Amino acid sequence: MPQRKVRFRPEPAADEQRRPRAARDHDGFIASPVHAMHQNLWAFAQSPAEPPLPLYPGWVRLAIPLVGSGALWVIIFWALGYLR
Repeated sequence: MPQRKVRFRPEPAADEQRRPRAARDHDGFIASPVHAMHQNLWAFAQSPAEPPLPLYPGWVRLAIPLVGSGALWVIIFWALGYLR
């Protein structure tokens, strides 16, 4: 028989009035690891985009693996004696 699912509700916090607030203009800057990471990544966002590299045509990029695979299968079958 399936068990009944029971959900426990968390107890309300004693200091429920203390909530985080948004920073204001007069608040000081706090350096954190996240700020350092953003500062380091900002250099990549400002760098100019590199021109794309010229690629081989699609038929060449498809034909080389297919021909190579076919050649390997021919060598395997020849070595096993199926093509003699």
